Amino acid sequence: MKKKYYHHALLLLLVVFVIIIYLPGINGALYYDDIRPLSALSQVANLNSALVYIFSETSGPLGRPISMFTFLFNSADWPVAESTGDISAFLRVNIVLHAINGILIFGLSYFLALLYQGKKSSNYWLALATAAFWLVLPMHVSTSLLAIQRMTGLSAFFVFSGLLLYLYGLHKQNINSKTKNNDGLSLQVTALLLFTLLAMFSKENGILLPVFVLVLELTLLNKIKGINYRRKLRVSACALGLLIILIYLAYLSLNHNDIFQGRNFTLLERLITQPKILLDYLVLAFIPNITAFNPYHDNYPHIKHLLDSNIAIFASILLITTLISAITLRRRYPLFSFAALWFISAHLLESSVVNLELYFEHRNYIALFGPCLAMVFVFTKIPTHYKKLSVVFFSIYWIYLVFNLSMTTQLWGDPFNASRAWFIEQQGSQRAAADLAYKYFNRQEPEQAWLIMEQQVQSCSDCINSRAQAMLFSCFARKHERTTVHYQKLFTLAHTARKANGVAPVLAQVHKLIGDKVCTSLTLSDLKQLNSELLHLPDTAYNKRSPYLQNLYSIALTERNSKEAIRLLYLAWNDQQDRLIANELVAMLLAANRYDEAKDFVNNEICKILPLNPILANIELQQCLVLFERVTATLKSNL
Repeated sequence: MKKKYYHHALLLLLVVFVIIIYLPGINGALYYDDIRPLSALSQVANLNSALVYIFSETSGPLGRPISMFTFLFNSADWPVAESTGDISAFLRVNIVLHAINGILIFGLSYFLALLYQGKKSSNYWLALATAAFWLVLPMHVSTSLLAIQRMTGLSAFFVFSGLLLYLYGLHKQNINSKTKNNDGLSLQVTALLLFTLLAMFSKENGILLPVFVLVLELTLLNKIKGINYRRKLRVSACALGLLIILIYLAYLSLNHNDIFQGRNFTLLERLITQPKILLDYLVLAFIPNITAFNPYHDNYPHIKHLLDSNIAIFASILLITTLISAITLRRRYPLFSFAALWFISAHLLESSVVNLELYFEHRNYIALFGPCLAMVFVFTKIPTHYKKLSVVFFSIYWIYLVFNLSMTTQLWGDPFNASRAWFIEQQGSQRAAADLAYKYFNRQEPEQAWLIMEQQVQSCSDCINSRAQAMLFSCFARKHERTTVHYQKLFTLAHTARKANGVAPVLAQVHKLIGDKVCTSLTLSDLKQLNSELLHLPDTAYNKRSPYLQNLYSIALTERNSKEAIRLLYLAWNDQQDRLIANELVAMLLAANRYDEAKDFVNNEICKILPLNPILANIELQQCLVLFERVTATLKSNL
């Protein structure tokens, strides 16, 4: 009994230690991916607005409602006009979630060891070492210290929980293997069905849970005779899950344009770049580089021709060879096959043909469990006379990882110096440059902000978002010549840029500077002309016309041209059926005494466009009725 308490105490001590190592990071900041999904927290005031928040997310095809629900607990922590908010509250939840996932890793490793090698006293130490190894990998900082990546951590929580439940079900079956019974069956079915759904609705790659089960069944669990009963059924069910995913990926491959929407690479270029990225992930995971762990990888170079890059050729051959070897040698070398197939399977969605950015470290959160467990297993199989030496070696390496993790969390907890380091590390990244420039600007150092953006456009002259920001800071710093250069370059890029989603908000800031007479290099007419030109951007998912139409609407209001403002709002509504645009348009029509037109717009436009989600549809219908009553009341009062 004392030994059991001792074991629990060690695990608890490990978890507390990891939380302490992560704590400096809670002083971090919000980053680009955090803003859009989380900013709507400021609108949550009642049950209806909470439901709208939960079910309106567009990060993935399923909306990730479970993850969005958890953010509601931080609604009071989001920065608003009256409060700076408490970003650390978001990060504290993420860190605790990471610690809990570490406990699940311990349980997974323990039951895998129990099934794979039978009941041994070393199983506990193997599980503890695996959890300790995985928990302190510095690469996981990109999951735990990015607020929005709670989605990744939460999906992993359900994946790990489902796998643990599945293994416990197999353990129960193994104990009573002499009699063909249903021991553990309900746990296995629950794990595969319920937890896959929970993981998917946290983040879509949770659908890979059955694939992970398939990897386990075909490698580490393949020779366990006590779980042979219903093995074919289990394997077939999981293989069906894999087949569905492969069919989906094949469908995406056959139904795409030459260049991905909003990207500067093709499907083929993405595919030949990913093996190199997977190799980069593995090297960086186990040989850390503190400044390389950052949120900004939009500058990762894609490979245009495979034969032009020796590293890409090597990585592609290595990936194909590893995959074939892992499948064909899975009975002879189950540990190797498990590690390889687990890592590759974890990247099946996000590192294949799906139209996503090339590189993100958080994609390795689940993936690295396989290599970690396999390496610890190998350490346990070292001959006895080398055992002490191997323990010393592992301990030194673990301390090395802890040191790197500590340095990384401290850097993330110092947002300004982190931004400076990341700008240097990610030379050419539009996001890294913008982050640092705005931090300088907020520190009342506009000259430095301008210099950062000037350096950025030298590195990436065709980066339209950076060019717009360079124009903003040039105008603020009264660099008239450079402002003109950037302004003219934006006209050129308006016909070629495939991803200009950051330009419209910058132009709205320029409008304010012109109105405040801070920006004297540009006029309202110049700004109107530029916004009009940007309406001709290439038609991609990232190039909406509506934001530029809304900018032109704001300019029309400044010019007190209500007729033109209403026309622009109609165009914005036709481009994007957004409730805020509709409300503003109705208000403008009422102010212009166009009551019948407002009534027709509410009846024929707003109230007929309802979401497919029945919860959102009901809420939108209620809001529509309120808006209709407002129009009717205004109409009656003016008769």
